[in-house]
Amino acid sequence: MLRNNDTTIQADLRKKSSIVDEITYSNIDIQSCMVMLGVITALLLSVISVVAAQNPFFL
Repeated sequence: MLRNNDTTIQADLRKKSSIVDEITYSNIDIQSCMVMLGVITALLLSVISVVAAQNPFFL
């Protein structure tokens, strides 16, 4: 249930020339980021649709 994580501070001395290098080093899960982006976009569009339904001259 509990995981042992290595909490020692490590310095990455490699040159990072792009965002892809940073994502690869920091082990960010791209699929979970895309899911969260889709959920936030869907919520934003639903809020805009509710506001626009109450006032048709909003857009």
